[in-house]
Amino acid sequence: MNISKSFIFSGLIYSALIFFLLAGDAAFAFTFNFAPKKKNQPQVETVKQPFKPEAAPVQKEEPPILPDDPSLQNPQEVLRSGSNEIMRDRIILNIPRGGLKDGEKLTLGTMPADLQTPVTKVSEDKTSRAGQIYSLKDCIDIAVKNHLPLQIAKKSVKLAEMRLFEARRNMLPSATIDYQEYHGIITGQAYIGRKQTIEGQQPIFHGGELFYTVKQSEVNLEITKNDYNRIRNELVLQVKKAYYTLAKAKGNLRMQRDLSKEVDRTFDMVTRQADASVISKIEVMNVNSQASQVKYQLVSAEGDLSIAELILKQAMNVDTKDEIDVKENLEFKKVTVDYEKALLAAMVNRPEMKINSMMIDYYNYGKGIAKAKLWPKVDLLGSWGLAKEEIAPEDAIVGEALDADQKLAAQWYAGLKVGMPFWGTTGEYSLTKEHWVPVVSTTHGTDATTMEFKFKILDKLDSLSEQRLSDIDFDKARQELTKIKQDVTLEVKENCFNYEKALIQSQTAENKVKYQSSDLELVKLKRGLDEAQDSNVIDSMIKLAQEKFGYLQALADCHISLASINKAVGIEDYYRDE
Repeated sequence: MNISKSFIFSGLIYSALIFFLLAGDAAFAFTFNFAPKKKNQPQVETVKQPFKPEAAPVQKEEPPILPDDPSLQNPQEVLRSGSNEIMRDRIILNIPRGGLKDGEKLTLGTMPADLQTPVTKVSEDKTSRAGQIYSLKDCIDIAVKNHLPLQIAKKSVKLAEMRLFEARRNMLPSATIDYQEYHGIITGQAYIGRKQTIEGQQPIFHGGELFYTVKQSEVNLEITKNDYNRIRNELVLQVKKAYYTLAKAKGNLRMQRDLSKEVDRTFDMVTRQADASVISKIEVMNVNSQASQVKYQLVSAEGDLSIAELILKQAMNVDTKDEIDVKENLEFKKVTVDYEKALLAAMVNRPEMKINSMMIDYYNYGKGIAKAKLWPKVDLLGSWGLAKEEIAPEDAIVGEALDADQKLAAQWYAGLKVGMPFWGTTGEYSLTKEHWVPVVSTTHGTDATTMEFKFKILDKLDSLSEQRLSDIDFDKARQELTKIKQDVTLEVKENCFNYEKALIQSQTAENKVKYQSSDLELVKLKRGLDEAQDSNVIDSMIKLAQEKFGYLQALADCHISLASINKAVGIEDYYRDE
């Protein structure tokens, strides 16, 4: 029996030894915790990293150096193309080619001036405005001046005026003045010559193509002007929303600061009373909780103010480092808005309505241009000038330009050119009568009458497809006009409804402020009679601040909803609230 126990014990030791040898370094990963466990606490198993021999020091690897490609020598070209992302990141982050050295910090680089978004400092627009308050008109003026799409729209208007001038010019005669002096050798003799002519061409009939092109250019000019008004209309609404939101946030921050001062003063008084064992600890805890709530509201108000200020700066496209202060007053003058009148004004004045209405005229003229290309084209051609060729003197140097005899003779030609398209093929007929002065190889001038026919096979197939395309564009313009009418009608309806809700909300909020102010006075009176606690007073002050913020929100909504109606109508100050 003892031998069996010894044999079994030896086997266990031998098995444990084999397991230890097979496990190797992994055996060090296990630890056993014999400490007593605590109740109601989760047991976390701790695993140690296995033992590892100390690694040899690794040499610091230098970052790869980019090849000296000539195309990468100009940082601005790299930033524009974006072809080499590594070089682009190094330029922006000021990383040298050899990488950062030990102890060297990474700094943000500066983008080239021509790649940055242009912003304008407020001081550049309004001088001596430090510490002053910006009105809504000031903000709108700065935003209009700095808005890049408006600058592009102005350039588009200039381009449309140039296109109109070109279309009108094409209806007038074209003229070319030609002056030549030449010399050469013929049959072993040197000769000289001179020509001075003026050539002209006058379109007589092009099926109305030139007329429709002029009318289309005139409509295009009006479209670009109204597109400028459309962009400005949207920008003004964006600035107004940001302006009133900032004014609301500014008023809310002022109220939260005043509330925070009152609550802090009350909290200090309650703390002293608690130290003197005058009030209960529950009351102190309640006031402490209310003070924390007020601090949270104050921090939130500060964050709302900073965000609202940033939104206004972005709408004005000014430097975010500039300080902008606006009027806190959100007093609203009630304006009566009639939906039917507002809708009628929108149909007449809204830039989008004007643009889409004129687009129908634009594509209607396009249909006229496409049809005119199927009509005959008649042009008058002509030229008149003076010319002379003669044999050069014997002592003249060959190859040297010499003056011809000043007795120049007249030469001219006049003709008619007619082109008739049919089924994608163009037939041309021309008739010219001409008179040319003699040259050195002839003794007499030339008088001739030339009649010519040409057929260009299937050279105008695009005229047939252009006619179909013009019909499609015209129908699309009609559909777009119908859609914009529906959108404008819906927008005016929604904004009028929002304005009515904002008016009701402002009246409701005003009544709530009056009620909560009376309630606060009553609670303060009870506190003076020791019938209420300080926490009740603070609770009433918090409710009053919330109702005042609701009133500010309602006033801002009134201003914004009325501004939205003006935007829907298309006139900035159609309804005035100030």
